[in-house]
This record gives sequence, C-alpha cells and structure tokens, in this order.
Amino acid sequence: MKKILTLLCTGLIVFLMFGGPGNVAMAHEGDGCGCVTEEITGAEKNKIVSNLLKSDELKNARKEIKEEGFKWNGIGNVEVIYNITHDIMMVGIPVKNADGTIWTAVFFNGVYMGVAPPETIL
Repeated sequence: MKKILTLLCTGLIVFLMFGGPGNVAMAHEGDGCGCVTEEITGAEKNKIVSNLLKSDELKNARKEIKEEGFKWNGIGNVEVIYNITHDIMMVGIPVKNADGTIWTAVFFNGVYMGVAPPETIL
C-alpha cells in the first residue's frame, strides 16, 4: 500500500509539473525600463560630445576612472542616446578594464554617473 501511495503521489507531482497551469515567461523586447529612447548621430552627436569634452565634469571623471583601474580609450566609440520618456541625454564612453573587457563610463545630462559593466547600459 505504501508503494502504491508513493507512486500515485509521484505521478500527481509529475502531472502538475508538466500538465498543470504555470507561470509563462513572457519575452520582452527593448530596454528594461519601458522608456522611449532615440540614438543621436551626426552633427548633433558631435556637438553633445564636444560640449562634454570641454566640461570640468569629464576632466574630473577621467581622473576618477583612472584611479579605479580603467584605461581611457578616448572617444572613438561614444554612444549618445536621448531618453524621451525622462528627458535625459545619456552618453556612454567606452573604457577598458584591467582584464581587457570594455566597460562604459556613463554621463546623464553631462553629470558623471560611474562606470558600468558591459550589457547593463541603456
């Protein structure tokens, strides 16, 4: 009797795992915040990057980034994104970690926010 009860309970558990209702994982495309964003390119991007290069905020951030052990790569692959939902201009400047991975120095509206690991930005 004990073996039959064990067999029935196990069968019920297996049925509920595969045949019963569950929580369906919904795939979500786009960024994680549900924000409306727009990539800035061309002359407008150059103007924003130029203004950032002239700022004391960037000069101070470069010192802080070097103190944290990152190498400054320059501004060759800068990304500029405008967050329309929150009215924020976001600038990401690639920096190299000690192990060779590329991280991103992040600026929101010209204010340095820190360095973020790959695939966590924007």
